[in-house]
Amino acid sequence: MSKFRNKYRIESNRWQFWDYSSPGRYFLTICIQDRKCILGSVFKGKMELSLLGEIVKNETEKIPEYHRRIQLDEWVIMPNHVHLLIELGEYDHDNGMVCEGGGAADKIHVDKIHVDKIHEFYLPNTDNTDNRYDINQYRKLRRNMLIPKLLGKWQMLTSKQMNLLQNTPGQKNWQRDYHDHVIRNEASYLRIKNYIIQNPSNWDQDTFNRP
Repeated sequence: MSKFRNKYRIESNRWQFWDYSSPGRYFLTICIQDRKCILGSVFKGKMELSLLGEIVKNETEKIPEYHRRIQLDEWVIMPNHVHLLIELGEYDHDNGMVCEGGGAADKIHVDKIHVDKIHEFYLPNTDNTDNRYDINQYRKLRRNMLIPKLLGKWQMLTSKQMNLLQNTPGQKNWQRDYHDHVIRNEASYLRIKNYIIQNPSNWDQDTFNRP
């Protein structure tokens, strides 16, 4: 965990040039701004949610409604961060959770034409200027990918409700960056799933539970 402008942030584990709309399993961790423990507390190995934590819980349960391909697997809300295990189904997958009558603001729309261009990218063995250009182009495309859009919507909706409860309009509640890990095999999936389940009971040893 490093600091940027004297504030803690999660190190990014993002794959360069990875299509974050691809089918697969994704392990995501999102932290509260400045790692403040506002979502609840751990008592005897069990997480007890605050009112803010309940807001996050309610919105997290709605994540499969964001897009037909999203499946919410294991997840946990901790005092100052949230772990999510998300699976993206194949491109024609329908989780049955997205209502046809919902407005445009109720669903995530992914520009697949732009996302498909990700497969054209590569890291050229030339000078740094060309390399930066390709990375910048990739980052523009990444904004249209499903995982970044999912998290952006989730953070926006939870933060809005948290600010309404606290009467703190415009306050930033989440760290800008987040940690993601693309799960490559079943063994890794089972290890991460168990880690999420055991997270409250291991809070005393958690790296997030430090000043």
